[in-house]
Amino acid sequence: MKIFKKKRTYIIIFVIIIFLFLIFGKKKSTVSVEVEQIKLDSIEETVNASGALEPFVDVEISSDIMGKCLKIYVKEGDFVKKGAPLLKIDDISQQARLKEAETALNYAQSNFDYVSYKFENQKKLFEQNLISKSEFTLSELEYKNSLNLLTSAKSSYDIAKDNLEKTVIRSPIDGIVTAIYVEEGENIITGTMNNAGTVLMTISNNQKLIVKANVDETSISKVKNGNIAKVVFDAFPEKTFTGKVYVKANRPKYSVSTSSLSSSSTTAVEYEVKIILDDSFENKSLVSGMSCDVDIVTLKKDSVLSIPIQSIVNRENREGVFKYSAGKIHFVPIKTGITGNLKMEIFSDSLKEGDSIVTGPFISFKNLRDGLKVKVSTEKKIPYGRKR
Repeated sequence: MKIFKKKRTYIIIFVIIIFLFLIFGKKKSTVSVEVEQIKLDSIEETVNASGALEPFVDVEISSDIMGKCLKIYVKEGDFVKKGAPLLKIDDISQQARLKEAETALNYAQSNFDYVSYKFENQKKLFEQNLISKSEFTLSELEYKNSLNLLTSAKSSYDIAKDNLEKTVIRSPIDGIVTAIYVEEGENIITGTMNNAGTVLMTISNNQKLIVKANVDETSISKVKNGNIAKVVFDAFPEKTFTGKVYVKANRPKYSVSTSSLSSSSTTAVEYEVKIILDDSFENKSLVSGMSCDVDIVTLKKDSVLSIPIQSIVNRENREGVFKYSAGKIHFVPIKTGITGNLKMEIFSDSLKEGDSIVTGPFISFKNLRDGLKVKVSTEKKIPYGRKR
């Protein structure tokens, strides 16, 4: 019995020793953090939007006269100069109208010549008092009527000649034939009040290209004409194109989206912004319709104190950073300025260029406090976000 009691005492003592070792004997681990130096940098505040590429000039070709399409002189992708023939419309009826107008003009001209000669004679006789005033007035009226008839005949001839010339559709601009909507043998109709008429083809001027981007209503007030824009096309993700905002819409566009999980719908209010690309005539690989991601630079500051966005923490409803010095960190309140691509401008009397601040890892921030001892991680940091 005594032996059993002695064994039990040893077991209890052993358990107590282990328990005390676990509580007091375990060395408290030191938090590992990543640090980065504050530096003077340039920060660009941007507005992001999605967009699509379009030609700077996009002309839809239609006809002013009706008729059958006899011949198409171009094909899609052809480059055409201004005035180059594109399409031929059957001109038999227009030639007939021109001959008819020419005949009427010749008759009116002959009649005018005769009446004019007669009027000049009557005028001389009247001046010599050889005819009455009523006879002269009648001659004068006949002269004016023949002149009006001649003027009308000339106008009809000019219209008939112009319509004949319009049977050959010509390019109004230098550009590329991007679409042809008719075939040889089709009837072409002209537009009316209730009918837009036949669109024959589209000519696009690709010397300059524009991007049309839709900017959210919360950001449109920041965008101004002349703002620099950086454009990345989905087809060329490694290349950044530049341009300038030249038109900002004043009327909104509304788009309604319905949730697949519920019957509720939301209305988005956006404004169209047009950006003309720099030197786009050199970018032969760009094709109209390409989708892209646009960053419009609305504000830029040079040589400002800059820190990574992920370094900013909130302690007791105050924004700040943890400054690292001699193995310890201290919370330093800050005021923030403009936000750039993963960077933010800061203002603080307690921070300067070259000071070290905690940047990560992010999960360790929740355990950080003022005066905490830390060790600096030597592992290579993974870059945050994508770099443009």
